[in-house]
Amino acid sequence: MLVRELAVLSIVVPAVAALLLWAWPEPARPHVPVPQLVSVRGEDRVMFYADLVPLQEGLKPLPLLVTGRASNGAKGALLQEWPGFHAEAQFIGTAVSVRFEDNVNRWRVLIDNGRSGMIELSRPGVNDLRIRGLTAGAHHIRVEKISESSMPTSFGGILIDGDSEALPAPRARPRLIEFIGDSDTVGFANTALRRDCTEDEVFSATDTSRSFGPKVAEALDADFRMVARSGIGLVRNYEGVTPQSTMTTRYPLALPSDPAAGRLADRPADIVVTALGSNDFGSSFTESEPWADHEALSRDFAAALIAFLRDRVRENPGAIQVLLAFGEYGKPLLVPYQQAEAALKADGQQAVLITLPKLDRSACFWHPSAGDHDLIASWLTTAISPLVQ
Repeated sequence: MLVRELAVLSIVVPAVAALLLWAWPEPARPHVPVPQLVSVRGEDRVMFYADLVPLQEGLKPLPLLVTGRASNGAKGALLQEWPGFHAEAQFIGTAVSVRFEDNVNRWRVLIDNGRSGMIELSRPGVNDLRIRGLTAGAHHIRVEKISESSMPTSFGGILIDGDSEALPAPRARPRLIEFIGDSDTVGFANTALRRDCTEDEVFSATDTSRSFGPKVAEALDADFRMVARSGIGLVRNYEGVTPQSTMTTRYPLALPSDPAAGRLADRPADIVVTALGSNDFGSSFTESEPWADHEALSRDFAAALIAFLRDRVRENPGAIQVLLAFGEYGKPLLVPYQQAEAALKADGQQAVLITLPKLDRSACFWHPSAGDHDLIASWLTTAISPLVQ
């Protein structure tokens, strides 16, 4: 009897397993290609119209609240490249335009924080986004870049015609948080549900506004600035590429791929979150690199991290220094962060170290998923909140 039951099980169990594997749905692929323009009506359900048109003559630029690294471009435009760049303005009227010279990025435009409508743009080209049919009255408009740039592009501002009235730029939020990091900070492919992705799918699935930085800023009634780039490390980049272009040398730049560009003045941060090291420790060494093992790299990383953070202290006097360590890289990464925290505290600075648990990393190429970003945001918000009361 037992032999017969075992025989039956030997047939049934593999069959059931095969059926489950056949029936279990594959994770959805990111939607490609990304539509060039998608508009969504807001809560007020008023039908507005949005279209891309050739650059219009005679429009008047609105005063802007700009957050993010930028450099002066032609005809009053701003050149930008670092992630998370965003601009806000206010006006009275039923129409507004946003000017682009950009065949690289995805953008989101929010009218009245989305209540009056939202538009998403992909590679808008050299065009104006013309928005018409808004309800008469005062409006707030926010234009935010949600993709990662591979080169500088031009943002030509927010403009109105003679039928609308300019209002002063919105007031800055009480606090500014600067997030320094790599692709994990950018939100690389963070909305993807699978790890194997094409280049187009990465472009589709990346949404910086849904990464942990903006989530923390929203929770703390703060604004955010990002100085982050995929593949970048503090002392070595992923797989040792472009050793002259680590965060140590790229951080001061307005445009990471154009060292000659002049950097516009920006507001000192009240909180600085540094989350570097994934690329330093996340790949094997090449023959041309000077480190024999992770222990040697760890020593150099510690010295560089302490010097880097002390520079951030000088640029942002009195700012809370938050050190975000990805615990999955173990002691070679954690020990330098512990040493850096101790050094800052010995300098009399307010510093806190947060060590993250192992992440799911189920987005493209083992990057943090949307759930991981929620987790990181929760840990950061919990740690920072008591420090800003």
